[in-house]
Amino acid sequence: MSLRLKGLAFAFGLMTALVGVTPAVEAAGGEIVIASVQGPPSLDAHVTNAQVARNITLHIYETLYARNENAEPVPDLAEGVSVSDDGLTYTFKLRQGVKFHNGKEMTSADVVASIERYRKIGVSPALVAAIDTVSAVSPYEVAIKLKVKQSVFLDNISSPRAPIAIYPAEEAAKGANEIQYIGTGPFKFVEYKPDSHVTLEKFADYVPNPAYQKRDGLAGKKEVLIDRVTFRFIPEAGARTAALESGAVQIVETVDGPTAERLRKDSKYVVHDVLPFAFQVIKLNHAQAPSDDVNFRKAVQAALDMQEVMEISYSGINQVDGGWVFPKSAFANDAGLDQYNVADFDKAKEFLSKSSYKGETVTFITDNLRPNVDIATVVQARLAEIGVKVDIKVADWPTTSKIGFTKTGWNFWTHGFGIEPFEGPGTVMSAFVGGNAQMVADPEIDRIAKEFYATLDDAKKKELFKQFQQRMYDNMVAIKAGNYGLFQVTSDKVKDFVPFRIPRMWGVTLAP
Repeated sequence: MSLRLKGLAFAFGLMTALVGVTPAVEAAGGEIVIASVQGPPSLDAHVTNAQVARNITLHIYETLYARNENAEPVPDLAEGVSVSDDGLTYTFKLRQGVKFHNGKEMTSADVVASIERYRKIGVSPALVAAIDTVSAVSPYEVAIKLKVKQSVFLDNISSPRAPIAIYPAEEAAKGANEIQYIGTGPFKFVEYKPDSHVTLEKFADYVPNPAYQKRDGLAGKKEVLIDRVTFRFIPEAGARTAALESGAVQIVETVDGPTAERLRKDSKYVVHDVLPFAFQVIKLNHAQAPSDDVNFRKAVQAALDMQEVMEISYSGINQVDGGWVFPKSAFANDAGLDQYNVADFDKAKEFLSKSSYKGETVTFITDNLRPNVDIATVVQARLAEIGVKVDIKVADWPTTSKIGFTKTGWNFWTHGFGIEPFEGPGTVMSAFVGGNAQMVADPEIDRIAKEFYATLDDAKKKELFKQFQQRMYDNMVAIKAGNYGLFQVTSDKVKDFVPFRIPRMWGVTLAP
């Protein structure tokens, strides 16, 4: 059977046999089914920074502050915040009457317990590293005292990367992945079937933030106009498109360039271009030979043709750009870019000859998302030209990410790096603080980040970020291939959909 026919067969199977999924036409208010590229490694928001998890969890959980359409921190569960004169104490006034999905009202006890849990097990510890104490001032006020003044504290507390979600205190007392999925968000959890789908339904008792009149990023007015949303995991690109065309799904998280151009010509679909959406990065394990050798890492960088890498992986929706923030950011600079997109085999061989590489096979891990596999394949071919042998190991995202956050078992790992540049330079740097991404701490990066977080002077922050970008190249901490975008596609039956960091299902309707 051809790939196309297999995809169609899969799609028709979805229409007639979606386990636990009610057909959209039978649900009052409607159900939207989203074709997701893969399943989430967890629905415990504190312990995963995967995009596929955020797509779901940010419908279930909320945070004290969230990011608006321009990525600025604004109140969400909090009404606002006051900051002490010394800049060390932030007192958040909570919205009253906010309900958890179990019917309990949210109070300061839940906020304190949730933040304390994140301090213990949160997957992005840099977000809360500056916190000294968290305390309840009253049932609707929480005080957070910092160890040192931090210019990016509200950025951190509002980060959707691995969100500091507010859970009921009794859930926050539990360990990683042991919680019931209870939040305050506009949708509540119904069902999770691994390798199949996650279903959410409208939270009938949800009260939108009265301070907002319209949808605004991950904050704003969250008005739910549909009954249910199901995230269906369909790793194969052709099957996702076939499911859309058959009517089994109404939204596809992403399609490739040729498919997007074909669907643009059909009035039954709307193609949304989102560029830049993310960086494509190739992480380098500094704890594993030979990628622990800076000359080996520089050999890899020098060998790569980023035009080839980006066009093969994200055809028609990419930018060949080596800056560690998006091009229009106020922090964009040219530090280190003379080392970007060199595409020079002779120079690569020169670096390789100075390294400790002795002909051994190195390991490139990647999840099964097609662009990531394509990039691994291109890198494998380019490095073969300079005599480096690469073994590619493909697995699902949960397996790959588990390996990629350990010090052994890999040399290279490629994936999207999207929420960090969206949030800005402080968040980009935080991914490398303490060696979180590269497995070995870089004292220079840690110094730069510490100074960046402590200063309120914008000019000094820009200079420090320039130093950070230079260090990323000089020590070849990680390789940025370029920026990519997404072609998100919706059925013409989906109304009022506005593309963003996640496929927001509030404010959206479904025509019969």
